[in-house]
Amino acid sequence: MKKLHYIYLASAWVLSGCEGFLDAKPEQSLVVPHTLDDVQALLDNTVVFNVQPSIPYLAADEFEISDAGFTALATPQERGVYLWEDDPYQGQPVADWTRLYQQVFYANVALQTLEGSPDKGSDQYNHLKGSALFYRAYAYHQLLQVFAMPYLQSGDNSKTLGIVLRDRADINAQPKRASLEDSYRQLVSDLEMALALLPDSSVPKTRPSRAAALGLMSRVLMDTFQFRQAAESAEKALGIYVERVDFNTLNLSLPRPFTAFNGEMVFYSSLLTNGFMRSAEASVDSALIASYGPADLRKQAYFIARAGGKFTFSKFLTGTNQFFGGISVGELYLTAAEGFFRSGDEEKARDFLNRLLALRYKTGFFEPVVSTGQVLLDRIVMERRKELVGRGLRWADIRRLNQWEGSKTTLQRSVLGQEYQLLPGSAKYAFPIPDEELARSGILQNPR
Repeated sequence: MKKLHYIYLASAWVLSGCEGFLDAKPEQSLVVPHTLDDVQALLDNTVVFNVQPSIPYLAADEFEISDAGFTALATPQERGVYLWEDDPYQGQPVADWTRLYQQVFYANVALQTLEGSPDKGSDQYNHLKGSALFYRAYAYHQLLQVFAMPYLQSGDNSKTLGIVLRDRADINAQPKRASLEDSYRQLVSDLEMALALLPDSSVPKTRPSRAAALGLMSRVLMDTFQFRQAAESAEKALGIYVERVDFNTLNLSLPRPFTAFNGEMVFYSSLLTNGFMRSAEASVDSALIASYGPADLRKQAYFIARAGGKFTFSKFLTGTNQFFGGISVGELYLTAAEGFFRSGDEEKARDFLNRLLALRYKTGFFEPVVSTGQVLLDRIVMERRKELVGRGLRWADIRRLNQWEGSKTTLQRSVLGQEYQLLPGSAKYAFPIPDEELARSGILQNPR
């Protein structure tokens, strides 16, 4: 029977898990979780759950690489994604796909284990069920950003291919891609259930919380053009999660000015790492660098200046050498600002924008934004670029913004003397399903 490829790897993943009870129980009869503590150990496997794709990082317009650096890239995927090629993987495995369905599988194992628990209704049971639902929703959302076309503001999303949805850890289930509409509906359903079960906050920040679920919900609602609801979800998250980081308090001369699990971080997730991200020949887009004014502390907080006017993005919010992709306070402020603006409340939009910028500009130099109309919206959108650089979020923003006249972006590359473009509305805004998956499961491929 045909199966999704991640199921073929599932037994190996379960037997070779990197953390928790998975390491200590190599025998098949012992790897199946039984107790709530077993489920907690399963869900605490940060190597499985707290990672997300690097394709959005490579495909967007935040970074560029020299011809020498491009030629030296080790994998076809890095080169192919960077140039939006028809066949970007060249038959190679795609971790951005397999790792996300690994998360779905683990989450479903946890949920099925909880179904038979004698501890239903306890706080630990509720928190675990909420966590598993959150992780599945987070994986689904990431899959939708990479392997499905953008949700249409005006159009029939029931006619567009979404992703394969799984509600059971069943290796024999026949895979089929749901519609884009149904994919988002399932994602929202998971999040709504998670919100009713999760605690307001969690320690460590690799674990989901209600604030994190509200943050993810605000992303989903922005994807689907439900602006007032997106803003209100972000506002609620900011009301629950009260930590803030004033960049004036950071030692920006350090190569790592952010501490691990700092107050800016609502939920921890890091991007899968590839050679492009570590290349000395890669640099930040020059136009993006030019957008930071002299009093904007983010330029020094995020980047290191190099010879020739180039800048390297290497001061990550994680406080380590890992690229942060999770949910942050800055993202929530900006989602609230844009959502309230687009739903007709400019006063609240300005308020959320100014509350963020006061934490990002040098003390005594910040002048509150007083603009209105299109000027205000343009400032909010620009601040998203400046605040959320290197997190994989720019790709989702381009997909969404390309549906308005006046905010469309044509992505461009110049590599080895040849020019490349990705036009708004292109079918290449959905990357192909990996060849290996198509051969094993027979699911429908994205058009290119």
